Amino acid sequence: MIRRHLHTSLALFAICIAVGSRAGAAETINRKHDKSLSGEVTGVTKTEVQLKVKTPKEDTIKVPANEIASIVWGTEPPEYKLAASDENGGRYQKAIDGYQTALKSNKASNPSLKADIEFGIARASAKMALSDPPKIDEALKRLEEFRKTHSDHYRYFDSQNYLGQLYAAKQDFVKARLAFDSLGKAPWKEYQMLAKVASGRLALAEKKLDEAAAEYEAVLSMPAEGAAEESLRQEAVLGKARVLIDQKKFDEALVLLKEVIAKTPADDAKVNAEAFLRQGDCLREQGNDQDALLSYLLVDVLFSSEKTLHAEALFRLASLWEKVGNKVRADDARDKLKSDYENSVWTKQLKAPAAGA
Repeated sequence: MIRRHLHTSLALFAICIAVGSRAGAAETINRKHDKSLSGEVTGVTKTEVQLKVKTPKEDTIKVPANEIASIVWGTEPPEYKLAASDENGGRYQKAIDGYQTALKSNKASNPSLKADIEFGIARASAKMALSDPPKIDEALKRLEEFRKTHSDHYRYFDSQNYLGQLYAAKQDFVKARLAFDSLGKAPWKEYQMLAKVASGRLALAEKKLDEAAAEYEAVLSMPAEGAAEESLRQEAVLGKARVLIDQKKFDEALVLLKEVIAKTPADDAKVNAEAFLRQGDCLREQGNDQDALLSYLLVDVLFSSEKTLHAEALFRLASLWEKVGNKVRADDARDKLKSDYENSVWTKQLKAPAAGA
């Protein structure tokens, strides 16, 4: 009798511990520009995540998808957090491997957690492919699968953005434009600005300069609220400068580029990297090789995290150092480009040094 009561008590204790563990496994939504929120995720759509909170009073908060940096799920496998850290550090293949391990080891029945892990794989694949073109098709496959399987997930519009970038890199401009058109249907001004900036880049790639300029002007007509929208405004100014460069109006382009550099915070690596890169292009075209070298060097030294732009800067440095007679620096830039970006379009454009040079 005592033994039976003991077994019953232990069983009840185990159940209480299990229930208590599940009840305490709250989710945390980390927001981009505000404090995090903890509670129970009760609903997910492509525009918002619903979170039931208990403090300061019991309520259901609707968090817009564009405000979400990440969600910490109460039952996520430990490999998931490590993979996210590797992705943020630019170690994309390691991140992909980690996400795949997390997907296999995930024991939770939460479909939103599974979708988040799958998006991590697709996103890291896209980031890697943008600087390693042979990996584009695999990245596209993963993103297309995510988009079809999770069409009402809070990462849906982000997946459209990456799809557009990859199709543009592949020069499939029809599919790229479809993706960016879908991105532009998001209910937030930030994503609408992002879609127009991307459409402007597509038009530039197709040498439709008037169309590109119109897209950038549309962005500049939208008042910016917050750092993200201001960064997109500066990207639009960069786009206008690129139109002027294609028109050989280098002095006018330099004026705009100096404006971007002056207004952009130092931690906005993407905008700064392109601004200095295009400034180098203008100066190089004007025959000002020394100042062009300095602009490209700033990209190399300060903004190497922007891999696609960094590869282009290394290519320009290799060419210019050769031109000014500094073969050692030219070889250094060339070797770095080959080593870090073996499959880049810029690596493929390198000219082999002359025999005996």
